[in-house]
Amino acid sequence: MKSYLLGVAASVALSGAAMAQEPFRIGFLSTMSGVSGVLGQDQRRGFDLALEHLGGKIGGLPVQVVEADDKFSAADAVQQMSRLIDREKIQVITGLVASNVLMAIAKPALAKGALLISANAGPSPLAGPGCNPNLFVMSFQNDQWSTGVGKYLSDKGYKRVYFMGMNFQAGWDHTKAAIRNFTGEKVAEVYTPVDQLDFSAELSQLRAAKPDAVYAFYVGGQAIAFVKQFAQAKLDIPLFGGNGLSDPTLFEGQGDAAIGLTLGTHWSAALENPVNKKFVDGFVKAHGRLPSETAANGYDDVLMLDAAVKESGGKTTPDALREALRKVKYASIRGDWHFNTNQFPVQNIYMEQVERKPDGKLGLKFLGIAAKDVQDPYVGECKMAK
Repeated sequence: MKSYLLGVAASVALSGAAMAQEPFRIGFLSTMSGVSGVLGQDQRRGFDLALEHLGGKIGGLPVQVVEADDKFSAADAVQQMSRLIDREKIQVITGLVASNVLMAIAKPALAKGALLISANAGPSPLAGPGCNPNLFVMSFQNDQWSTGVGKYLSDKGYKRVYFMGMNFQAGWDHTKAAIRNFTGEKVAEVYTPVDQLDFSAELSQLRAAKPDAVYAFYVGGQAIAFVKQFAQAKLDIPLFGGNGLSDPTLFEGQGDAAIGLTLGTHWSAALENPVNKKFVDGFVKAHGRLPSETAANGYDDVLMLDAAVKESGGKTTPDALREALRKVKYASIRGDWHFNTNQFPVQNIYMEQVERKPDGKLGLKFLGIAAKDVQDPYVGECKMAK
């Protein structure tokens, strides 16, 4: 009998150990192809680098990442979300680089009980009335970058600014936030189709308006096209935007046209903390260039998940991770930040400027803090049942 009980105990122990080592299955839904594919690709590079730095584990658990490409399309995103949840039986989805994608999948995914952790997109409707206990945005709320840029434009004494953006949720959020936080005159507010690559007509109208400065929200291939055509038009007007307007993934395509762009961001490679240095040095070693903010978000996402899984005692269900994320504390590459009551971040916003470095390569000059402890303006509209 004693031998039998020992055998049962050993069997239970082995079974428990096996269960403890079952992989943490994560859905990585992001824009991996098309003219905006550079966003998701760099986000995944940062995500994978963090996994490498953690020995391939999150919270001590082996990880299985199931990737899905939304192609910057709401319809494709819904299809891929359904595949991840219904076929792959995945309940934790991250990545989510584009606001139109997050807006499209949020309601159906949350209705299925999934936990969504956005590592980039931060659309305003989901920060206010559309907030949800199972939705966390760890990167930024779209308005935050432009809150800093609008304040910076005012602080620098610009009087008349021309505002442009892509005609979708992120474009509206970023552009309107810059307008709201600028104290001077809004000369114009122009939105262009998300697939537009020829801006000659808009630039002619801009020239005729004679503003003191221009704010623009463009990303990926559209950012390359807009910045190059802006420079070719020889407008001689300072150009401002969020970090997506120009970053190390776009420098080669933009070339000298990017020099002088002034950008708002929630993260910088210049931030001096040990975790950020490890990230930046590791990324440069692996890819031969500085990381973009989407890569930074991907890396920080994994660090946060690692701390959350540890906080939950190794449990990876949506319920367990939701409670852990609300309490999570970890060393972030951004320095100190925290989730607000709507589960969007409160954080500093910085300014950077594209310049030619002594080695001949394009880089970003750190200009300092534009605004401290910025929260989004929609948090008061969030009535979340905890």
